Amino acid sequence: MPIRVLRACDRAFAIQCADEETADLLDVAFCRLVVRSATSIPPFKTSYWIDRDRATREFRICDADGRAARFEDADGLLFHLDKCLIIALQLQRPEFCFLHAAAVAIGDRVAVLAAPPGTGKSTLTMALLGRGLAYLSDELAPIDVTRLRVFPYAHAVGLKSRPPEPFRLPQGTVGIGKRFHVTPSLFPAATVDEALPLAALVFLRRAAGSAPISRRISAAAGAAHALANMLNPLAHQRDGLNVAADLAQRAPCFEVNIVDLKAACAAVEDILTVRPHEQNLTQVIDESSSAQ
Repeated sequence: MPIRVLRACDRAFAIQCADEETADLLDVAFCRLVVRSATSIPPFKTSYWIDRDRATREFRICDADGRAARFEDADGLLFHLDKCLIIALQLQRPEFCFLHAAAVAIGDRVAVLAAPPGTGKSTLTMALLGRGLAYLSDELAPIDVTRLRVFPYAHAVGLKSRPPEPFRLPQGTVGIGKRFHVTPSLFPAATVDEALPLAALVFLRRAAGSAPISRRISAAAGAAHALANMLNPLAHQRDGLNVAADLAQRAPCFEVNIVDLKAACAAVEDILTVRPHEQNLTQVIDESSSAQ
């Protein structure tokens, strides 16, 4: 049976697959997380086994503790495995702050793009990659709070629907079930394989009408948003409040309206190219004053 080893946050996960077809699915969905050289595998491992029923072709995945789950299709399997890896990373790296967020970079400056599910975070990420930004993640931003660095979690960009015009899925996109998997290699952007400095926390929203595209927000508002998007608050003091406040004080915080995707892309680029001391601090606002 083929084995795939996935690596993230300096931790490794060995997955024994039922057949080459299943292994190929992992190659597509987890692309840059798949270890291509045995010399780069960290010593820590969590193991999973994926079997297939010969009659129904259903998938069954088991972990090292014997917990098992069944899925009728590959879409469900990949979604479940992704969540298993994210939970395992939180257990193995409890000192990190894990945000439900994408992460892109210009040079060595990373913008973490946090938003609730369904906002359009992955679509914005794909659009930014098309403009040449470097890719770290579209789903998970693991932050080393002590060093203020963001680790990559570079699986394929996963879209639930096609992007709006004039944006298009690049040729080579793979559809698996209800999702489109866009590998980073389809874009001119580089894919980051190491942790890079956090330059800004960007909180995405979708608001029609006259709402501004981008604005700087206060550290207090940024801390509230960071806490709302944190996956492992209970691993930190005061249920994550201290970590959220620390991040928001050390990195500038912004709110970006992504209803206009092209304008939102330009706003993220501006945030990454304009240094904090050059930003217009008169635009800093508190969340309570921006209620719609």
